[in-house]
Amino acid sequence: MENMQSLLAKSDIVTLHLPVLEATRNLINKELIDSFRPGATLINLSREKVVDTEAILKGLDNGRIGKYITDFPVVEMMGHDKVVSIPHLGASTEEAEENCAIMVANQLIDFLENGNIRNSVNFPNIFLERNGGFRLAFSNRNVPKMLNQVLSILADRNINVIDMINKSRGDAAYNIIDIEQEPTPELIQALEDIDGVIKVRTL
Repeated sequence: MENMQSLLAKSDIVTLHLPVLEATRNLINKELIDSFRPGATLINLSREKVVDTEAILKGLDNGRIGKYITDFPVVEMMGHDKVVSIPHLGASTEEAEENCAIMVANQLIDFLENGNIRNSVNFPNIFLERNGGFRLAFSNRNVPKMLNQVLSILADRNINVIDMINKSRGDAAYNIIDIEQEPTPELIQALEDIDGVIKVRTL
């Protein structure tokens, strides 16, 4: 079609599947609704803000829109006989639930085996590939000089760092450090004794 208006004028059913951006906010407005084929069905399974609620109601009342189906119901449309409001359950399908369960299990395994964190509520996303050696993972309060203290303890014991990553989120910081020598109980204790260190793990 040459433009949106000509497309809508020939459509019995219009479905929306797009994100809310500045270019899509109130995309379905009075001007476009006036181009609808009378009695057309509008299905909005994307986001509430891609339609102009007031314009939708006017379109329903004047017959330009025959039915509005959405999983983003708003108070103004509740009880309208031409509105079908359904729950927003896109992430609750059988397939989505199974995929989420697999994703969670894989992320927990990666955390337990490698110390990597994804999608945590309280900690930053952090990932470090295995590059050999022995791995330390530790969390600490997000305050200055924490990493310097840890690296000084390693240097004092002539322990070489192979690779490392440090990230913070709010009051918490998290670190993964790969070292050449196997960490001893004495080293772990020295790291845990640093004021501000919350937990040290060997992986």
